[in-house]
Amino acid sequence: MKVRTFKVLNNDIYQVSMYTEEWSQLDLELMVKYSEPEIDLGGSFTVPTFTLPTNLAKIKSDSPFNISFDVNDYANAEAMADRWATEIVVRLTAAIVALRANSDTYGGETVTTI
Repeated sequence: MKVRTFKVLNNDIYQVSMYTEEWSQLDLELMVKYSEPEIDLGGSFTVPTFTLPTNLAKIKSDSPFNISFDVNDYANAEAMADRWATEIVVRLTAAIVALRANSDTYGGETVTTI
């Protein structure tokens, strides 16, 4: 899986769009078997410290993830946008690690010739 991040500054508004793409066949199969993980696009963020409303999103189906920070609303809008993007990658990584931990190592076929 890859995460592609686009950042745009438009009229003093810092905009971030993040796309998840190029999923492996194993990841797709695990999502079918165990359901598609969700991450919170909101919640608490640090350095700078800020909180956004809870916003659960499925890691594949709800991509791209978009957010905007206006300089007129936040003096540190650029830092907030950067921190949000960094944290979302951390949350995506944790979700994928947890999904892959579900893999079935017991199932399979054994043939014994006698």
